[in-house]
Amino acid sequence: MKRARFLAALVPSLLMAALGATALTAPAAAAPLPKPKYPVPHCFGNDGTDLNEFYGVKERIVGPPTCREIYAKEKWVRVAPGWSTAPSAAVAVYPAGYTPSEPDPIDDFNSKFVSATYVLDIGTPQEKRHTFKKKQVLRTGFIAPDGLPYSAAVSPSFKAPDLGPHTHTILFTLKDEHCDGLGSDREADCLPAGTFPYTGDTAITVVPAP
Repeated sequence: MKRARFLAALVPSLLMAALGATALTAPAAAAPLPKPKYPVPHCFGNDGTDLNEFYGVKERIVGPPTCREIYAKEKWVRVAPGWSTAPSAAVAVYPAGYTPSEPDPIDDFNSKFVSATYVLDIGTPQEKRHTFKKKQVLRTGFIAPDGLPYSAAVSPSFKAPDLGPHTHTILFTLKDEHCDGLGSDREADCLPAGTFPYTGDTAITVVPAP
């Protein structure tokens, strides 16, 4: 399989009336909002993009090589490498025998995407799986610096697992085979029908909060 692109308002204090007086004292000054125990470090992609800002994620992001550490009891979001395609049907190149379901390759991918499954510690007694449908994870409409459109899966938030090393794997499920229109090599340019590993077993580490 080809490369994947990684791309409250405070309630005012009650007014106090002096006993037997008609005038009211001024409200007490609002207490400042408490600062978080520790800031959530933003995750940056290989091209320097702030992924928290780009995807609008407030929690810690896990995904790129520099973003694979989680604090204990912290909520985090897994971002998968994006899937890029040829920009249009006019320039798409496909393997022999392949016919897309939608004219533009990115629409073909989006139409066939069914779900993403996130697997913690795959193949171990501690394995945990969470599957989310397309509307819960798939984001599209992005254009990379090289001009190629892409879609990306951004998970809902997870709770941090136990302290120590873990693995995290993303599986995609497609209802039919999809080819990206970027070449005629089926192994490099296509994704199979059914459920398959979209990423390898990514090593992550949970550490004590500072």
